[in-house]
Amino acid sequence: MSDFDTRPFCACSTPGGVSGIAVIRMSGKGSDEVADKVFKVLRTAGDAKAVSEMPGYTAAFARCIDPSTGDNIDDCIVTVFKAPNSYTGDDMVEVSCHGGIAVKQEILRVLIENGARAALPGEFTKAAFLNGKLDLSQAEAVMNVIASDSERALKASNAQLCGALAKKLDEAEKKLYDALSLIEMMVEFPEHDDTPENTDKVRELCEDVRDIYKSLEDSYAKGRVLSERMKIALCGLPNSGKSSLLNSLTGYDRAIVTEVAGTTRDTLEVEVSVNGIPVTLVDTAGIRKTDDKIEAMGVERAKAASYESDLALYLVAPDVPYDTVMTQLQGLISEGVSKESLAVVFSKSDLGENPSADKIRSSCEELGIRDFISVSSAGAIKLDELKNYITERYENLGGMTASETILINRRHAQTISEAISHLDMGIEAIDNDLGLDAASSVLRLALDKTGEITGKSVSAELVDNIFSRFCIGK
Repeated sequence: MSDFDTRPFCACSTPGGVSGIAVIRMSGKGSDEVADKVFKVLRTAGDAKAVSEMPGYTAAFARCIDPSTGDNIDDCIVTVFKAPNSYTGDDMVEVSCHGGIAVKQEILRVLIENGARAALPGEFTKAAFLNGKLDLSQAEAVMNVIASDSERALKASNAQLCGALAKKLDEAEKKLYDALSLIEMMVEFPEHDDTPENTDKVRELCEDVRDIYKSLEDSYAKGRVLSERMKIALCGLPNSGKSSLLNSLTGYDRAIVTEVAGTTRDTLEVEVSVNGIPVTLVDTAGIRKTDDKIEAMGVERAKAASYESDLALYLVAPDVPYDTVMTQLQGLISEGVSKESLAVVFSKSDLGENPSADKIRSSCEELGIRDFISVSSAGAIKLDELKNYITERYENLGGMTASETILINRRHAQTISEAISHLDMGIEAIDNDLGLDAASSVLRLALDKTGEITGKSVSAELVDNIFSRFCIGK
């Protein structure tokens, strides 16, 4: 397809398969003319007899007809949006039809046969960006909203979609422009403006921008969890209650639980929401020495899951000896599990407390392990306490940032990190009298990085790459 193809484009915006209704969208100049060929208006408010006569933001009951045969395809609701007051900023027609596979295929077929073309991935949102309806950060947030599978992820995505990130970056951008303007005056009129006061002001503005950038960078520790999920490994000896705990947190019997040690032979991942936080729970094989090759492979995978996780919960049953616990914990730490990510969970507390619990706590604290919880999956004892602990761990990711805006996009986090590097070079140039021109050049690079997020200084190739990852119809 030519880059200069000006035909209106169309696609189904609801998922594949059969549903009660589906939504087909068409956008671009001439959308209403294509619709006139395909839809016969049966009832609508006002006197409109055709789709092209309908005012924007009005709907009609219409019949979709194949112009080549005169056959009826479906009775639909057709909604009209006029430029620039539409999602894309162009004329748009949305069709609410029955959600059968054949119905959707036939409506798209007759639209394409009568002047439209098939939409590319993300083309509707790309048009909204190019027409100034959304900046690039807001456009990217659209897919985050769609992909959100927890309350917090949805809240963060909607904040970005509503412009929270753009507002922060606009603030940083304005301060950078103020700093560059001062530098320009100092270069052009050194006899009047090259003063310590102005230099201090430039540095102050740069520090303000750095604070904004840094708060955003720090927030990505939380944002990464919202977009990629918090990975929590359940590890420990066989029969320590890992599978039972996973079932309790999941709310149904996902893992097989028996009294036979070594029942779990491989890792089992389950996605859940804990107090609105998206979490992937990983049930692992019990860690022990074994001659069983399959179980041994499971033990190695259990160790790998522990050091790849954001949080490793090491379960200690009431009958597990002190020496065994400490040997395993020391082994996990020596193999790469971060002591900061380890927490000891005294499981099966309904059966009593481990007699070495105090000694285990004391020795763990010497190792650098600080968190201890007692739970019982059988009686749901202190499960809320465990959930609150997981929430607290999430809240402390990246420090207690004062920013309410959370970066949820890896590209944004990497770009902000690069902007901070440029800004630091600018501050260094000012502090070490390396020249105002040197400071100006790297501050402009920081400004460009900001523009790569908002779309003000982004390449066409990057824009195409971003929207190519969108689903068709969005």
